[in-house]
Amino acid sequence: MKTLKFFVLSMMLVAMCASTAQAAIGWAGQIWPTSGQTYLPTDNIGVYVQVWKDLCTSDPGPCADIEGWLYYKTASAADYDSVMLSFNVDIGSNDEWTANIPSSATNGGEDELFYVRLHDMSDDTWYEGAMDQANNNPPFTLHIQDGTSQDVAVTFRVDMNCVNPALTAGGVFFTGSFLGWSMCNPFGAMQDTDLDGIWEGTFVFPGGSNANIEYKFQTNDGAACYWECGGNRLATIDDNEPTQVLDLQVYCCETWGPGEISAAGSYCVGLCCCSNELWILLNTPYNPPVFSNFDFVPGCINCDGNECSPGSGDVIWEIRQGGDLNWYLVLCIAPDAGLEIPPGEDAYAGCFCITIDGILPVEMASFDAVGLDNAVQVNWSTATEQAVSHFVLERSTDMENWSTTAQVQARGESSSESRYSFTDENVTNGTTYNYRLTVVDLDGSSTVNSQIASATPNAAATVNSYSLAQNYPNPFNPETNISYNLANAANVTLKVYTVTGEEVATLVSEAQNAGSHTVSFNASSLPSGVYFYRLNADNFTATRKMLLLK
Repeated sequence: MKTLKFFVLSMMLVAMCASTAQAAIGWAGQIWPTSGQTYLPTDNIGVYVQVWKDLCTSDPGPCADIEGWLYYKTASAADYDSVMLSFNVDIGSNDEWTANIPSSATNGGEDELFYVRLHDMSDDTWYEGAMDQANNNPPFTLHIQDGTSQDVAVTFRVDMNCVNPALTAGGVFFTGSFLGWSMCNPFGAMQDTDLDGIWEGTFVFPGGSNANIEYKFQTNDGAACYWECGGNRLATIDDNEPTQVLDLQVYCCETWGPGEISAAGSYCVGLCCCSNELWILLNTPYNPPVFSNFDFVPGCINCDGNECSPGSGDVIWEIRQGGDLNWYLVLCIAPDAGLEIPPGEDAYAGCFCITIDGILPVEMASFDAVGLDNAVQVNWSTATEQAVSHFVLERSTDMENWSTTAQVQARGESSSESRYSFTDENVTNGTTYNYRLTVVDLDGSSTVNSQIASATPNAAATVNSYSLAQNYPNPFNPETNISYNLANAANVTLKVYTVTGEEVATLVSEAQNAGSHTVSFNASSLPSGVYFYRLNADNFTATRKMLLLK
């Protein structure tokens, strides 16, 4: 009996080991080159493929169970030739294998076809249909063309205006297969001689070169060399002339952030100039959602501890409906591609901590308080309302302890302006009162509006700080009002700019006393679009966006 048990146990162990050893190849792909690339008839074309097999390719070196072949032929040939693949390198949990299509097997002017097959010797199975890095199915097609007819000096150009200058302290470079994809090769060095943010560099391609080139840009911060993000760039050499200037490219900038936002809070985002927007889904029941307040600071170390490279410039944001009918927070750094508002202020990519104080079903248009004799009058207006029950008006004298002063019924549903007012007579003259609103939905949920209105009864409203309010109305046509507060007397300028940084109006340019000020802006001579207005008052600067719709 003991002998029988031992025999059965031994057979089970053998079966388990055999099952593990004979597991088939799980995946193969990421073949390079991708279908459609162009080579010279003198090129030996290196082909690469990655393979994964559980418990085999994850070990260092080649998986002993795997062998493979590269098959190739000219388009006119009837049969494929083949060559055995050899192990190249470990890539994560995958093995990479390679072989060459010899130049002797290609003809100039005729396409070359190829594919690979992988064999698992442990169970005698074959893996067919491995795709290339562009997800093309085999067989793959390569174009074989004769080289250029003469030497051509090709100038590469890249716009670096949205890149932190610290990242280019060691220079900007181009590279490609013609430079062996080397890192910051001096033969690919670029220059910005006129300091306009456009870097240029020239490389002479000798006659007989492949007219179809792939390339990318790199930066050097003085300590290390870095690739730009994104895929390879493509260009075709025109050998009809001895010189060629390629189209201007914008250095690749990668945006990132949370997949969605459903509540107020602080979030870390990576932003680029406005040619490359970041879209974040707003997962809320509101249609559309409205922010009670939005703020930002460069860097995220105090946001979520992310030690990312801080950006610079004004974060421009908009709540926008996508083609899928969902609402998104759309973010970027203005002005676009390093243009400056006003000239002289840097704007470049990096990370920011954005803070949303509240997501509301109501769009506040204005909120203010006025001191009267023995009373304070609080006024507010909404641009839109949806499923709103009422407003709770609270007040405080220390900005810490708040008490309910009034409850005001809302219109509930409105796509046009609604105005509200409440006079608080339970006051003491000479005491400054601060007011805030809480918006209560029909379902009972509530959100505190971040705006604070302050006033002192029996005196004009006291201004204790500098601020620039959102213009009202907004959007507007053709006239809108811009209000601001000055804590002290100051030399004031208030100017309007286009999104490209062009100044279109100077509304204020004079010394003004402390207090509240309002300026009217008439845009009847301007086309519809987004504009920015900027207030400068001694050491205080603020910028806001407004929309002209005609």
